[in-house]
This record gives sequence, C-alpha cells and structure tokens, in this order.
Amino acid sequence: MSEALYGTTTVVIGARTYTLRPTLEAALLIESRFGGLRGALESMRLMSISASADIIIAGAGLTAAEHTQVATEVFNTGVAKVSAQLTNFITVL
Repeated sequence: MSEALYGTTTVVIGARTYTLRPTLEAALLIESRFGGLRGALESMRLMSISASADIIIAGAGLTAAEHTQVATEVFNTGVAKVSAQLTNFITVL
C-alpha cells in the first residue's frame, strides 16, 4: 500500500460514500474540536451523532454547512455502526 493512501478510510452512510484522508489538516481540526485525539475517541465511545459528523467533515474535507446533512445520515444509518468505523480512522491519525 502506498504511504500516501495509508489510513484512508471509506465510510458508507446512507446512500453516500465518504473518503476520509488522514491529513494534518484533518488531525488539527479534530484536535481543536475535541481537545485532542483522545477526546475524539471518547466521543466515539459515547456514540455522539454530532461528533461523528464533525469527524466525517474534517476527514472528508467538507464544509461546516454540511454538518446537518451528515448528522442526519449518521442518525439514519446508526451511530454505533458509524462510530466504529470512525474509531479506526482516528486511531490512524
């Protein structure tokens, strides 16, 4: 596997597929939102819909304006299913 692709995670939520890339920008956005990666992992343990949407937005390079749509998709898909996938992405960061 290419170093550039290491840690890239594909998350299917509803009818949409998101490609999350472990970039410095994504890591910094997640750290600032949660007070560090450990805080992000704790939010996944608590199965937070909003936190899941925040991580998807950061990893996929989406805009904050898409938060409601992504959160709705997380809710409809099931936050337990989504948070498990996002935990792997955070761990790679």
